[in-house]
Amino acid sequence: MMSRNIEDALGALERELGEIPHSAAADELQAKSRDYYWFSPILKQELDGLTAELVVAPRTQDEVLRVASLCARHRIPLTARGAGTGTFGQAVPLAGGVVLEMCAVNRMLWVGGAGRGAAARAEAGIVVEVFDNATRAQGFELRMHPSTKRSATLGGFMAGGHAGIGSVNYGILRDRGNILGLKLATIEETPRVLEIRGDQLATVHHAYGVNGIILEVEMPLAPAHAWRDVIVCFHDFMQAARFGWALAVADGIAKKLVSPICWRLAQHFRALRAVIPEGRHAVLGMVAAESIEALTDLVREFDGALTFNHPEGGFLNQPLYEYTWGHTTLQVLADDPSVTYLICIFRGADPLEQVRLIHERFGEEAPLHLELKRINGQMAIEGIPLLRYSGPQQIDRLAQAFEELGVRIANPHTYFLQNGGMHKIDDAQIAFKRASDPFSLMNPGKIAGFDEIDGAPGGAGHIKASGWAY
Repeated sequence: MMSRNIEDALGALERELGEIPHSAAADELQAKSRDYYWFSPILKQELDGLTAELVVAPRTQDEVLRVASLCARHRIPLTARGAGTGTFGQAVPLAGGVVLEMCAVNRMLWVGGAGRGAAARAEAGIVVEVFDNATRAQGFELRMHPSTKRSATLGGFMAGGHAGIGSVNYGILRDRGNILGLKLATIEETPRVLEIRGDQLATVHHAYGVNGIILEVEMPLAPAHAWRDVIVCFHDFMQAARFGWALAVADGIAKKLVSPICWRLAQHFRALRAVIPEGRHAVLGMVAAESIEALTDLVREFDGALTFNHPEGGFLNQPLYEYTWGHTTLQVLADDPSVTYLICIFRGADPLEQVRLIHERFGEEAPLHLELKRINGQMAIEGIPLLRYSGPQQIDRLAQAFEELGVRIANPHTYFLQNGGMHKIDDAQIAFKRASDPFSLMNPGKIAGFDEIDGAPGGAGHIKASGWAY
């Protein structure tokens, strides 16, 4: 139950919102206080039932600034939210207060430049697909996008995303040059508007909105391709992994996605059963139309079978990338709700040997889904093993075993920002947090050791997560 002081402050804030859309309806609070944290049974147990007291949906940047000012004046916690497609509880308001839904602040602002010097800028609430389509109309495309492209907002991708479709070419979002600029509002009684560029972007990217409200995003573009969805099948999983690596490093083959997936997971893809034969391990990919001949030669070299080759999204009425990255877990969960996951990275001198070790020792318990991506200029393999969950001790045991084999772990079972292993918190970021959010109102409780909330357990935050932030 809310304290009298908080209840009074929320009442005053609601009166002062005027015509800015807002709601305290129970169903609205429940829907807008959630993300996909239920991918983790640990987070599901801990976060179910946590809600804000008020959902506010500004339509303009000026209205966003007004809400920020009111929350600062009344000392009310504020959690900014896009479409809620994150999977770590980033958008769950641990301290209640206001959920700021940014989806209506969504203007496309400009597309400019030429060739590899092209860029585009939009307001944070724009859907990633809408943004990408606007750039494609001028011959460009986003370098990378999440598997939730058709629903996620661009600002949400910046605040909670890490990599995605296109990372096989361009690396992760954190790599220099993959985000050009962010416009940020501070949470003060008189909010400041900051333009964040260059290395300072690391203070805002993948920070769960703990240090300000993203208002605008500026992204680099690549020349657009006519992509084709392809599936290549193999009798042996390691042969599928080796083919995936060869395709990823084949610089002459234009590709945007390389996702080896073992049969025990692919069998859950009901819509793909006609093109993934029984018992076959599949590599799902996106290859440019002009590279299909070269792809066919590579498939022959690895004794694979090209079972599917179609313009992007046309045959299935949905893009193939919605079976990869985070959507692989979503597709399997739809067929088997007992499943959960880990996230790991295979990199260094011989990533494929690391994959082989994990596949041979743990393939029965934790079958592998892989994503080929670059990190800071080097090709690496992200692994997302899926497993039938038997308890937190199982997660602990597997994470430790993977680490002992030299495989780095990111922990998807905690909402603590730095404990997940994808983001580092240093003194400079804490200083930025204090300056942009002096009352610690922005998404409180997400930074371990800084603004933890009494009694909030933090998921499996104790699991060692060596991660791969740099």
